[in-house]
Amino acid sequence: MTPQLAIPVSRPGRTGSPGTGRRLLLCLGMACGLWSASAQNATLREYELKAGVLFNIIKYVEWPADSPVGPSDTIEIGLLGTIPFPEAMDVLDGKVVQGRKLQVRRINSVADAAKCRVLYVGSSEKGQLAQIAESFKDKPVLTVGEVDGFAQKGGMVNLLNGPNRIVMEINRAAATQSRIEFSSQLLKLARLVSR
Repeated sequence: MTPQLAIPVSRPGRTGSPGTGRRLLLCLGMACGLWSASAQNATLREYELKAGVLFNIIKYVEWPADSPVGPSDTIEIGLLGTIPFPEAMDVLDGKVVQGRKLQVRRINSVADAAKCRVLYVGSSEKGQLAQIAESFKDKPVLTVGEVDGFAQKGGMVNLLNGPNRIVMEINRAAATQSRIEFSSQLLKLARLVSR
């Protein structure tokens, strides 16, 4: 049976003592478990949880030391496409993870994402998933989506709505190709997929 991500996610900005895998498991498990399905396609609460999950994912990702992407003191998160509740993601702006300040910005094209360390792909880009993944297959940019099939098409992380939770899929091969590493604690919480 494949593990489902049930994440009790701490709110962005509330950080505890670093390095506890047990705390990550607890936080990630509760956040996804707290989300309840709604008749709407997207809710503010859903995006608040996705922002919390993204914040926790970034804590447990390692970019290559020689990464030319962006300044070394920031982690830029580019939002590509239509995000129904971008203000939920804006909460991450200015937070500090791994000693680096998070910077959230909206981008209009894949070319604009070249300076980001994290690219969050909105569901409006469903028809472009394969092209987006292809554009970043050798670049140290963590690609995160929210559409069925994103990880299978080469995206690194996919956050999907599941029954009463958010399910995290990880395409480890896509990350490895870009020299991005996930901690073993994070991988235990995800459904691993391949292309």
